[in-house]
Amino acid sequence: MRKLAIACFSFSAAIFLACYLLPAGILPWLAAGFALCGLPLLLSGQRWLRGFVISAFALAFGFLLFFLRAQFTLRPALSLDGETIDIRGEVCAYPQIFEDYARVEIRLDGSDLPGGKIVLYADGDALSTFSPGDMLCCSARLKRADERYGERYDSYLARGVYLTGNAKSAPERIPGKIGLRYFPLWLQKQIASQVERLFPADTAAFMKSLMLGDKQDLYQDQSLYLAMNRAGFLHIVAVSGMHIAFLVGLLQLLLGKTRSTSLLCLGLVWLFVCITGAPASAVRAAVMQSFLLIAPMVNRENDPLTSLSAALGMILLANPYAAGSVGLQLSFSAMAGILFLSERLNNGLSVLLPEHWAERLRGPISTTASSLAVLAFSAPLMVLHFRAISLLSPVTNILGLWAVSLCFSGGYLSCLLGVIFQPLGIAAAWLVSWLARYLFLVARGVSSFSFAMLYLRSLPSYLWVLLVYSLALLFAFSRLKTWLRFFLPALLSIGMLALLLLAARLHYDRPSGIIAAVDVGQGQSLVLLQGEETLVIDCGSIYTLDNAGERTGSYLISGGRKQVDALLLTHLHADHCNGVTMLMDMLPVRQLILPADVDDEDGMLEEILEAAARHGTAVHYVSQEEERNFGSIRVRLFAPSGQGEANERCMMMLCSINSFDMLVTGDAPKEAEKDLLARYPLRDLELLIVGHHGSRYSSSGELLGSIGADTALISVGYNTYGHPTYETLERLSAYGYRIYRTDINGTVEIFLGN
Repeated sequence: MRKLAIACFSFSAAIFLACYLLPAGILPWLAAGFALCGLPLLLSGQRWLRGFVISAFALAFGFLLFFLRAQFTLRPALSLDGETIDIRGEVCAYPQIFEDYARVEIRLDGSDLPGGKIVLYADGDALSTFSPGDMLCCSARLKRADERYGERYDSYLARGVYLTGNAKSAPERIPGKIGLRYFPLWLQKQIASQVERLFPADTAAFMKSLMLGDKQDLYQDQSLYLAMNRAGFLHIVAVSGMHIAFLVGLLQLLLGKTRSTSLLCLGLVWLFVCITGAPASAVRAAVMQSFLLIAPMVNRENDPLTSLSAALGMILLANPYAAGSVGLQLSFSAMAGILFLSERLNNGLSVLLPEHWAERLRGPISTTASSLAVLAFSAPLMVLHFRAISLLSPVTNILGLWAVSLCFSGGYLSCLLGVIFQPLGIAAAWLVSWLARYLFLVARGVSSFSFAMLYLRSLPSYLWVLLVYSLALLFAFSRLKTWLRFFLPALLSIGMLALLLLAARLHYDRPSGIIAAVDVGQGQSLVLLQGEETLVIDCGSIYTLDNAGERTGSYLISGGRKQVDALLLTHLHADHCNGVTMLMDMLPVRQLILPADVDDEDGMLEEILEAAARHGTAVHYVSQEEERNFGSIRVRLFAPSGQGEANERCMMMLCSINSFDMLVTGDAPKEAEKDLLARYPLRDLELLIVGHHGSRYSSSGELLGSIGADTALISVGYNTYGHPTYETLERLSAYGYRIYRTDINGTVEIFLGN
C-alpha cells in the first residue's frame, strides 16, 4: 500500500511543480532525466531502492503528462481566443440563470475544437429551456478560460474547461434525453426543489448548500455568507469528508455495520459525489471512504496516507490542471493536518486538564484538536490565496459542528418524509431549520469580534504568522513538559497578536489624518481617517473578482476601525457603489450621503437603501451645496450640476483635514468641472482624485491649473476603456503633478503632517 502512496505523491508533486514553478519547455527534459535515473536503479534489483525507483518513474510520468496536456490540448484551445465560430455540443449541466444572463457547460460534439468542454454565456433567458442531454447549436465568440480581468484564473481549468464562449446568435435547442449519465444531475434538481418546498425561506438556501454543495443561492445572502466566512465556518457547505462521514454514519446507524451495508454505502457515496457535481473535496473524501469500507472486506488494514495520496493522484491524472483548484488544495491540506497532527494535539490538550475533566470533555477536545490541525496546515494556503486567516474557527467548530451533522441528516430525512407525506416533511424541516438558525447565530456571533479574521495587509502581519509557526516548531522539539509545549507558544502568539492589533490601531489613529485610495480594481473607494473619525467616499469596482466593500472593510478592520461615520457616494454607477452593501455588512455605517434625484441606470439604489434600512443607517440626500463636519474632517458637498450623461452627473466634494485639501470629482466631465470652477473658486489644494479613473473626458487643463494641487491620485484597475489615458497622464505631468495609481502602487496611503 505504501508503494502506491509513494507513486501517487511523487506523481502529484511533479504536477504541482509543473503547474506553479517550472517552465513548460523544461518538462520533457525533466521527464527523460528522472526516467533515466530510475532505470539503473530498477535494473540493480535492490529491494531497498524500490521506493526511489517508483518515485523516479512517477515524477517522470507526471512531468510528461502535464507537458503533453499543455501541448496538445491547452495550447491549441487558447489559440482560438477571440475567434467567432459555430459550435455544436451536448448540454452537460443545468443552466445557471442570473438576472440578465445565463451560462451553461456544454460538451462539444464532432468538432475540431480541443478541450472537449466550454462554458457558454448568453443574454437574458436564452438558455432557460435547456436541460442536460439536449444539443445546443449557436455562433459564439471564444475566450481563453485561464485568464480573467488580466490575471491568472484557475477555476475553469481545474474543471477541464479551457475556453468560454459568448453566444452571438440565439442558441438552438435540439431536445435530448436525460439518460443514465445525467441521472445524478436530475436527482440533484429534484432534491433542491424538495428543499425549497419544505424548508422556510430563511434556511432553504443554506440547506441546499449543506446537502448538495449548491451555493448559488447562499451567495445571495451576502450577510450570512460573510459571517460564515469570517467565522471560519464555510467549510461546512463545501462537500467534503465530513458530509461523506455523515452519510455513511447515518446508513450504518439505520442498517448496521455489515458487508452488504458497506457495499450499499459505497454505491451511495459515489452517487452523492455525482449529485454534488464531483468537486475535488468530495472526490477525495469518497476515495478515502471507499478505502475504509473495502479494507475489512479484503482483510486489509486501511492506510489513510495511502488513500489520501491515491485520491490526489486520481484527480490529477484525470485533469492535471486541477492542481490549481483552491478547493482541492484546502481539502487535501486539511486532511493532511488531521492525519499528521490531530492525534498529537488531542493528546497534548488532554494532558492540560485533570483526567476526569479530560474524559468529560473528550468531544470538545477532539473538535478543538482537529480544528487546530486543519488550521495549521491550511493557514499558509489561506494567506496565499485570500490574505486572511479566520482565527476563531476552532471556537466556531466547537459551538456548531454537533449541529451540522444533525442538520445534514435531518435535511435528507425531511426530504424523504416529504416524498411519503408532504406535511410530515414540512414539520421535520421546520424542526431542522431551528438547528440551521442556531448555526447562523453561531456564525454571526463569532464573526462580530473584530479579531475573528486577521487580514494580512502589512509586513508585521506576515511576520506574526511566521512567528507562530516558528514558535510551534521550536517548542514542539523542546524538552519542556507537555503542557508547557502547548501553553507557552499559544500564550506568546496571542500576546504578539494583541500587540500587532494595538500597533495597527495606534498607527491609523493619528490626529494629523490619513487619506487612502483602497486598491479595488477598476473603481473607487477612498478612505479618510482622522483621530477616531472614519469617512469613506464611494465603494465600488468592476472587472475584478473581489468585492470593493470587502476590500475596503478589511482595510478598515485591519486598521482597528469599528465603524464608518459617513459613507458618501458621488453617484450611483456600479464602479462607485456596488460594494456598499458588503461594506455595511462588515462594519456599521452611521450615515449614508448621496446626491438627490440622480439617475440610477445600474439599478443600485434600491439594494443600497434596503441595506441601509436593515443596518439602521441614516440616509441624507444632497440637493444643494452644503458643508458637513466630522471631527476635524470638513466636507464641502457640491450637488450635481446636470452636466454630462447620467453616470457623469456627480456630487463633487472638497474634503479638508486640518489644512490639507482634496478635491473629488467622481466621473464628472470637463463641462461639469468648468461649471464648478465658475461657481466656486477653488485654489491652493494639495490633492486631486483624478476624475473618471483617468478618462480623457475629465481632468481638464482649466481644472488642473486652477486648483494648484501638486499630487494626483488615480483609482484604476484592469479595464477595457484604456484608463488612464495617455492624454490625461501627459496633461497631469505638464501641470507638474506627482501621479500615484492604484493599479501600479496598490493601496495608496497619504499620511498627513509628515
